[in-house]
Amino acid sequence: MGKWKSLLKLCPFLKNYRLILLFGILGVTFSSLISSPIPYLTGNLLDEALLGNKSYVNLYIYSGIIFALYLLDYVVSLASKKLFVKINNSVVNNMRYSVMDKVMDLPMSYLSSTEKGYVQERISECSSIGSIFSPTVVNMFLSIISALFATITMFVINYKLAIMVVTLAPFFFISAKVSTKQFTKNTRDMMESNAVLNAECFEIMNGIEDIKVLNGKKQHISKFNAKITELVYRSVKQNKSMILVVENIRLINNVGILLILLISGLLIINGQFTVGLYTSFSLYSAKVFACTQSIAMFGTSIKPACLSIERLYELLDMKDENYEKSSSLDSITSIEFNQVGFRYKNNLPDVFSKINFKLVKGDKVLLKGENGSGKTTLVKLLLGLYQPTSGVILLNDQDSTKINPKSLRERVGVVSQNIFLFRGTVLSNILYGHEDKSLQDIQNLIESLGLQDYINRLSKGLDTEINQNTSGVSGGQAQIIAFLRALLSKKDIIILDEPISNVDIETSNLIIGILKEKEFDGILIIISHQTNGMEFLNKIIEIKNIEGIPELSL
Repeated sequence: MGKWKSLLKLCPFLKNYRLILLFGILGVTFSSLISSPIPYLTGNLLDEALLGNKSYVNLYIYSGIIFALYLLDYVVSLASKKLFVKINNSVVNNMRYSVMDKVMDLPMSYLSSTEKGYVQERISECSSIGSIFSPTVVNMFLSIISALFATITMFVINYKLAIMVVTLAPFFFISAKVSTKQFTKNTRDMMESNAVLNAECFEIMNGIEDIKVLNGKKQHISKFNAKITELVYRSVKQNKSMILVVENIRLINNVGILLILLISGLLIINGQFTVGLYTSFSLYSAKVFACTQSIAMFGTSIKPACLSIERLYELLDMKDENYEKSSSLDSITSIEFNQVGFRYKNNLPDVFSKINFKLVKGDKVLLKGENGSGKTTLVKLLLGLYQPTSGVILLNDQDSTKINPKSLRERVGVVSQNIFLFRGTVLSNILYGHEDKSLQDIQNLIESLGLQDYINRLSKGLDTEINQNTSGVSGGQAQIIAFLRALLSKKDIIILDEPISNVDIETSNLIIGILKEKEFDGILIIISHQTNGMEFLNKIIEIKNIEGIPELSL
């Protein structure tokens, strides 16, 4: 959990920013080099300008040099840290994009069984990865370089004292290693609890209307409170382990400073050391201890980011729905279900089993059956959203499990029973998924279907705004919008799931009229309980339960 090698997984996201990263590292290194002489100059200032001959000239010279170095260090450090900030934002946003891109390609078998809020929280964890390029981490890197120069200078000043300082360093690591191990585990537990809480929050907001209608507030708020309590417990444990790490390091740091003071004091009393050299040495040793402390604390800053990288790569490394599906379709002329069975989970009963039928170009089919018989599931299998658990689906005599889903869905137009409209205008919703189509294409389609008056009755016609899902249009209007979206490009298969069940009479008559009069060259599949007006269909496929087992009749 939270392994350092996880950082290597960021390399693909850093590829386009290698030059900026290089300049940032060079800037940090140069900044450390600039500040390295300052403690030594400070010691000389004390010995030569204050405690020695008390020279104003030396005081001003040393002060001027030190100020110039501070100023140059400020400029270089500021510029290099700005570069890291740029990398931080770029990498985080690129990673967020990649994770969302991957999530949209994940199989529905995973997405339907995982709470949306949980997945959303996983995506939001990209933000914590930015801490790797934060000023805090840059300062850690800066302190390492500074400590390297400081150690060399300390050996020049007094090698015995330098050996003592270097000897103390391992105690920081031992203390930190023991402390951060528990911290890492507690951090992972806290992140998981936070994801679960967000999933619960998402469910509440998604179903708020039903919760109100069913008076379910008490039940949901109780579950929500239980998850908050769990998160608080995990957060407290994580913070306690963090405090332990900090305090252990602080104790060793203070002991180290005291030992240097004690030994330096003895050397000064014996005339073997000066106050100025002690001052220089103590400033350099502070850099070494600060570096050791930074390295020890490095885990507490970076380990959560490593955990986030690992958790995100759990998604990125998943096999998506395109895995090993290289075949593509230029058209679909036949559909065949051969002994097809399906269940959503291994521990659940079959939705249906041994489904057999064949449809060819020109067929107009009514798919009917009782609620729960598997009509909509059958369509989901046809669209490649799920894979059969038994049997095979053939498209143009090709196994559908070998066909690229994007290629398949480009040939199929669908109007779902539960229509989802996106935020934007009616125009943008009709054009959704049709990158090669324009306003003129939509106007031509509307005219050919005789829907000009219907569309013009919308408050702003095609420019009518849809706020959230179907907010802004009626159910019937949403049905027509989805209908137009399905017909805008020439499809080989048109599937309409309950197109007239939940709409007003006018919309129902419009849809049936269009289906009767419009010529469909491909395969038309209509799922409907209602058969009035469906006489133009030439095939009926009925899924019916016989002794509790869904079977098919033609």
